[in-house]
Amino acid sequence: MREGRGAGNGKVILLGEHAVVHGQPAIATSLLREVRVTVRERGAADRPPPPELRAALDAAAGAVGGVDGSSLHVGIEGDLPIAVGLGSSAALAVALVRALLALDGRSGSTVEIARRANEVEKVFHGTPSGIDTATAASGGLLWFEAGPPPHWEAVRPGAPLALVVALSGTRHHTGRAVGGLRTRAEASPQVYSPIFRAIGELVRSGRDAIESASWPLLGEILSMNHELLRASGVSTPELDRLVEDARAAGALGAKLTGAGGGGAAIALAEKAPDDLVERLRARGWEAFVA
Repeated sequence: MREGRGAGNGKVILLGEHAVVHGQPAIATSLLREVRVTVRERGAADRPPPPELRAALDAAAGAVGGVDGSSLHVGIEGDLPIAVGLGSSAALAVALVRALLALDGRSGSTVEIARRANEVEKVFHGTPSGIDTATAASGGLLWFEAGPPPHWEAVRPGAPLALVVALSGTRHHTGRAVGGLRTRAEASPQVYSPIFRAIGELVRSGRDAIESASWPLLGEILSMNHELLRASGVSTPELDRLVEDARAAGALGAKLTGAGGGGAAIALAEKAPDDLVERLRARGWEAFVA
């Protein structure tokens, strides 16, 4: 029986979420955690996929072309937490596209896979910027501009980035969080446009700090980005407490990552990220090295 396999990495947005859909750049990095997909012809004993996965499979088959998604069984595994801002749906979309291409004896460039996966991501998030699928497909640290057309390029850190991911314990809904801020921004552009521009300037300064390994400065930039997102109404009390605890535990800076409304935060360790992970766990937070 023919079989195709594919994988997609999780991601965190270091700087620029929300502002990226309003014309500003963002910086994201992939995680070692991933989603893995296996597709094969469905047998008589296989259950059909649930509706949302069925829609994602159909979208992936349409984006890939030449594959009939209705007759396929999908197996999903991985170690990436879901619905916490770490790009689980984008990782699934990338993995689905790669698996369907492999099933059909094809491959694709990173740009093609990211573009096709973003069509699948629309099943989950409506109008995604493309940053999640670009990072899930490319891996590494990326500078991203939504365009059109979307553009991304590698960012080269001056030294290894000691980044920690911590979970707030609450899930979020990306489409709802992004859509809510978009509605507020459209109603009051005089309030929100300056915030998005300020976030864009932090992203530009953050790239310089990353490339020069100026970690104390990057920590300040991360924390300032969080305060602007908090002012925009996308943080939560749990995320604010997590960010405060990360700083109290010795992080150079911390912020929410992703759409907000729950989910995860990132923290920049001064030295060994494992030590910061242990200090966060001692304070009751689930955390791991990015």
